[in-house]
Amino acid sequence: MELILYSADGSNCSQRVEWALRYKKIPYKIQFENSASIGPYGYVPAISIDGVVISESVAILEFLEELCPESTLLPKDILERAKVREVCEYVNSTIHPAQNRSILSFLCPELIESEKKALRAEWIEKCLCNLKPRLFSDSAFAIGKSFSVADIFVAVIYQKGLTHGTRKDDNYADHWANMSKISGHEVVV
Repeated sequence: MELILYSADGSNCSQRVEWALRYKKIPYKIQFENSASIGPYGYVPAISIDGVVISESVAILEFLEELCPESTLLPKDILERAKVREVCEYVNSTIHPAQNRSILSFLCPELIESEKKALRAEWIEKCLCNLKPRLFSDSAFAIGKSFSVADIFVAVIYQKGLTHGTRKDDNYADHWANMSKISGHEVVV
């Protein structure tokens, strides 16, 4: 099986997929592309499995979970799985869209890049503040006592916030450091 991850510089959705691939120890090649040339929607991430393209990070992560269930990214407990999915949904549908470059350019074309960056930082910080009481209650993991896809979503959006100017938060910074080691995606911020 040949797996290629199509990515673009700065794509936090692609980073989610890369974390999962590393955690699951699935061999892959990464190819940086003009996002308009990949997948049916013109965005990255996308993966190619023996020539078949799958796009959208959540769909890709679900595929990888089914492909390699032994290194699971979802808890066994049904309520804990629901909490993990809740966190992922909040990050994916609430935090992520408003900080997305193409959405901001469409909704606020009058803003210059520095204004967009400040707006992104403010939005991510506000949303992470709202999310924080739901996290880290049982352990250093986002939800429960083991690494999950929620850890990937939380760590990656926090890191994205820092690149836009979100203030450092000790809980999220500690989480980032721990989770990046576990996933094999060590990055110092």
